[in-house]
Amino acid sequence: MKPPCFLLLLVVLLPATVQSQIGGAQAGPSDPVAIATDHLRNLEYEEAIQQLQSWLETHPKDLRAHNYLGISVLYQQMFHRGVLESRVYGHGGDVFKASKAALAVEFQEQLLSILEKAQSLADQRARSDPKDKEAVYWAGVTHATRATYHFTLRKEYMPSLHESTDALKLHRTLLELDPNYVDAYLVVGMNNYIVGSLPWYIKVLASLTGHHGDRAEGIRQVKRVTEEGNYAREDARLMLAVLYQREKMYREALHVYEEMARAYPRNYLLPCEIAALHGSLSEWPSAAQLYDSVLQRHYSGQPGYAHIPLARTLYLSGEAYERSDQPESALSRYSEAGALTGGDRYSYRAQLRTGDILVRLQRTEEARTYYKRVAEVTPDSEEGKVARDALKRTSRK
Repeated sequence: MKPPCFLLLLVVLLPATVQSQIGGAQAGPSDPVAIATDHLRNLEYEEAIQQLQSWLETHPKDLRAHNYLGISVLYQQMFHRGVLESRVYGHGGDVFKASKAALAVEFQEQLLSILEKAQSLADQRARSDPKDKEAVYWAGVTHATRATYHFTLRKEYMPSLHESTDALKLHRTLLELDPNYVDAYLVVGMNNYIVGSLPWYIKVLASLTGHHGDRAEGIRQVKRVTEEGNYAREDARLMLAVLYQREKMYREALHVYEEMARAYPRNYLLPCEIAALHGSLSEWPSAAQLYDSVLQRHYSGQPGYAHIPLARTLYLSGEAYERSDQPESALSRYSEAGALTGGDRYSYRAQLRTGDILVRLQRTEEARTYYKRVAEVTPDSEEGKVARDALKRTSRK
């Protein structure tokens, strides 16, 4: 059973808030936790995990490190499953599909053990001093991490809702203790935006569960964290870009992503997000150039680009060239994607698009060879069905 719309949105937009960046006076280039979070933001999960585990051997009560270790373990799994990109959270995205991921028992036990340790440490500190603001903050982060795990991987909506609600309550409590604890405004601001964006009749339902919102205020609160935040400043930048996209403020979102791409040059997801934004602005030549730059970095062995989703990147590059009215360049990218082995759906999609272009170029018989190949290799897939329909359509010509 799917959760109500407003609850679903609240949970979906929380994942990015858990991946906080050490900042301000507490961090420096020699801070091991800051080094780990830099690895984390550059998609170098194994390096981040090793750095944090080493640090915790001598600093076993560091709440930051315990939380970042849990986040690193979780995001490594999410990355491998392709659920760290904004596209999977859009309408009909993969993250909304009901099928549960087959998760290794070892991964789940490791993650939940780390989060339980973090929660226990925060609770101990809070019992000793109810006004321990750091303990309250990190306890909220732990709940948000669990919410992300339940939602994105387990597809367990109600447990995810309970965890995200606990995170929200804790950060509201933190702001009551200290209105200038700016990092807490990220979760609170996201809640304000989400609930404030809902139709009035759903807002009434949301208010009954304690959720109240103001869309404009939510954006202001998130923006404030980008300017004054400490732990959550980088997350706020990411979420501000997401909000700008939802508001169709694509130029503003582009500016934020470009700043982040400069800060984290080994994170290939960021230039892909920028390329997608150029597509939203119908600036397809710019999008094509960006996808090609990602491919060039991959082929040249640039750090962080060795394991890009090659078929999909080639497909998106081809699509951008096709929309730029450059069919030969599009065919080149699609052909390269279609020649890849391994059963990637984007390889099949690239072959379908190759066929479509060839039909438009009046090379119908050549196009049919691509349709036949997809229909035969993956007959039960969505791409196979499209290929069969294309064969029927072109047989009449």
